[in-house]
Amino acid sequence: MKPRTPGTQRTASGVGDVLDDVLKRVDPEQLLPAYRIWTFWNDEVGDGIAQRAQPSRFRNGILFVTVATHSWMQELQFMKQALRDRLNARLGAELVRDIFFVSGTLETVGGADAATPARQLRGDPQVPLPPIADSALAAAFARIVAARATRVTRATEPRVRAPRSRKPR
Repeated sequence: MKPRTPGTQRTASGVGDVLDDVLKRVDPEQLLPAYRIWTFWNDEVGDGIAQRAQPSRFRNGILFVTVATHSWMQELQFMKQALRDRLNARLGAELVRDIFFVSGTLETVGGADAATPARQLRGDPQVPLPPIADSALAAAFARIVAARATRVTRATEPRVRAPRSRKPR
């Protein structure tokens, strides 16, 4: 600040003007709004994904998301474009250029421990599908979800093998 000389008057500026100047110095690229993602991530992606994946960092237009298991990392890779579009729509600007998924441990989100081992998550209900207008397509997806649930249930059940009988030589 310049020292005030006698006889000059200082004009009062609003707090908003001062904060705006400070934010322009702190965030010259105006990327601060991108950090709002942390406030609406759970609502935007749903509980199923939020329990297994959380944003961890934002740098140079890339959102880094920590994911609890490798299988969920693979699943989210297929959903990356849709997630990016939804987040940018919610932000009102194209701030997220890419999403990078990183394997790691998550904090508890929404009452469930996201760091629970994958074998315990297999029994969890599936991520609900969005409403599908085409009834044939909705039925096909329902069959896929049911088949996967059956396969996962079989995979988690303990295997009991009958003893092999040995024939004398």
